[in-house]
Amino acid sequence: MPVPAITTGPARPLAEIYEELLPEQGSFEVQHDQAGKTHGWHRHSLHETLAILSGSVELFWRDGGVTHRIDCGPGARISLPAHTEHGSTAGPEGCVYVIAPEDGRTAETTFL
Repeated sequence: MPVPAITTGPARPLAEIYEELLPEQGSFEVQHDQAGKTHGWHRHSLHETLAILSGSVELFWRDGGVTHRIDCGPGARISLPAHTEHGSTAGPEGCVYVIAPEDGRTAETTFL
């Protein structure tokens, strides 16, 4: 089962993140989750990259029947392989993040 790769670093200007993640053709989205908002277990048909802009989010995923959890804040980058069973909960201050699907295409989401 694929697992996410998470890197951390300093928060970067929004323009730099947009320039890096904007595909040659297609789109990405900016998501704003209020404090405590939970996205339950699901998976996507495409690889996705998430960049945390502000606030924090707890990402959780399954690997070999084991649930893993990690808190991610501004500057964190999450590389989420296609078909990874995962979910998330926004931190106490909410979370704003960019979701960039593979090649700017629209991913099919399956809720579990």
